[in-house]
Amino acid sequence: MNEEDRTEQLAQVNLDARNLRGIAHPLRVRILGILRTDGPATASTLARRLDVNTGATSYHLRQLAEHGFIAEVPARGVRRERWWQAAHANTVLADTELLTDRQGLGPLFLESLSRVWADNLVRAVEATPALPPAWRDAQDFGDYMFNLTPDEAKHLMSEVHEVLKRHHRTDAKDEPTEGAARVTFQFQFFPNPEDQRPGSPDPRTAPDSRTAPNSSTAPETE
Repeated sequence: MNEEDRTEQLAQVNLDARNLRGIAHPLRVRILGILRTDGPATASTLARRLDVNTGATSYHLRQLAEHGFIAEVPARGVRRERWWQAAHANTVLADTELLTDRQGLGPLFLESLSRVWADNLVRAVEATPALPPAWRDAQDFGDYMFNLTPDEAKHLMSEVHEVLKRHHRTDAKDEPTEGAARVTFQFQFFPNPEDQRPGSPDPRTAPDSRTAPNSSTAPETE
C-alpha cells in the first residue's frame, strides 16, 4: 500500500453491520454531508440550514457521534453550545452482502442517499434560472445507457473515479481560482431496473447506445 492509498484509507469510514445503524437515515446523511463540505457546525445552525427543529438535529448528531461518524470540537464550544465536525472525508460500503437483505440497513442507507441526491438535483434545477450565463452553459444534466458485463461496468467506473480524483482539490490552503465555484458531480450507475423484472427482454439484444447520451443539457462539442 503506497502513502496515497494509506492516507485515503484513513480518510474514509467503511460501513459494516454495526455502524450502518448510525447513518441509515436521510437527515443524518444530509447532516454528515454538510459537516464534511462546510466544516464544523452546531445543532442550531444545522437546524436553520435544514429547516428542521433543533431537537431533531441534536438527536441525529448524537446518533452520528455514537457510531463514530462525527466528533465534538470542545475548543469551539461556548457555554452550552456544542460544535461538531465530521470524523472522515467519505463513506464506503464495500461489503455488498449488506445489500442483500431487502428489509436490512444496507438498502435503507441507499434509500437515504437516493433521497438526498434527488433533493440535490431538484434544488439545482430550481436554481438554474438565477445562474450566470457561463454557469448555465457549464452545468450538465444527462444520462447514458450501456450494454456491459459486470467486469466492463467496474472498469468504466474505475476510469470515472480516476478522472474525478484528478480534479479533486482537497488542500484547503490553495487559493481559489478567480471565477471558481463549488461544483457537485453526482452520479448513479446501476443495472436497468426494468430489465430485472421477470419476462423482461434480453438486454443482450437491446440496441447499443455507447456512443451517445440518451439526454444531456450540455452543448455539443467537437
